Amino acid sequence: MENLTNKKKAATAIAAGAVVLMLSGCWGGSPVADQQNTEPAPDPSVSCLVSCQDVPQAEHTGPPSLAADATATEDAIEAAVKVMAAYTDTSKSKEEWFQALAPLITTAYAQDAQYIQPSRLKARTVASAGSVVPADVPDGHQVRVKFTTNAGEWVVIMTRASAGAPWLASNVLPLEAI
Repeated sequence: MENLTNKKKAATAIAAGAVVLMLSGCWGGSPVADQQNTEPAPDPSVSCLVSCQDVPQAEHTGPPSLAADATATEDAIEAAVKVMAAYTDTSKSKEEWFQALAPLITTAYAQDAQYIQPSRLKARTVASAGSVVPADVPDGHQVRVKFTTNAGEWVVIMTRASAGAPWLASNVLPLEAI
């Protein structure tokens, strides 16, 4: 009887393994392998495609261009003032400091900023209103806003994805570091 139970367990294990292999596509007898590729061939006139192996997914053209207008620049400066106020508020604990700063910064910058120890920051007070650092090419996606602080001139790099998106800081750093 025990021998029969062991044979049933072995048969169940083999069947389960075969199902796993079929579902993962590793078994040569998969019905998917017998189907022909019905995807259209890539268009040779398109120069840049985002793809997954040899299957084109979407044409990549980058973000739409934005005009660097006065209203957008004023909005970026206003947002940068809030960022710099939160950044230089070194009276808070690390957690409180980061919670105040996090909604004003990009996700990518938040990955770095979470490790900043506010008590070690050189810039502690802001001595001037923000002014725009002239860019080589005016762009409605990015504005660099300069502040005079107790530790010299600092820049807040403000970015946005689209005209309706909020301005968020992608970095705060000394002017000479740019």
